[in-house]
Amino acid sequence: MVILTSAMPDVLTYLCPFCDSKVRVGSPCPGCAKKLRKKERTKTHAWSQHSSQDGLDLPDDDFDYEAFIAREFGKAPHRSSGIKWYWWWLAVALVIGMATGLIWFR
Repeated sequence: MVILTSAMPDVLTYLCPFCDSKVRVGSPCPGCAKKLRKKERTKTHAWSQHSSQDGLDLPDDDFDYEAFIAREFGKAPHRSSGIKWYWWWLAVALVIGMATGLIWFR
């Protein structure tokens, strides 16, 4: 059974938006399908590495973290992140005030 493309009505065909060839509805574009098949063959996985990344100058295993921190942030000591004593007193006073309010208004 031979189907002639010229015998097909225009309703069953469309122009490919990429290569402007006449394509039958429901079938892939002959020009674009070849390009897609080529791309699928060269498809890489997420864990694979491109050959241009083989010679990157990455740090060795003997990386000195302490020297890096000193070089990046300086040698000045960092501010402590503890809570000041007056915030502790405020928290204790609030807890006592809430407990007293619960007992008083029962």
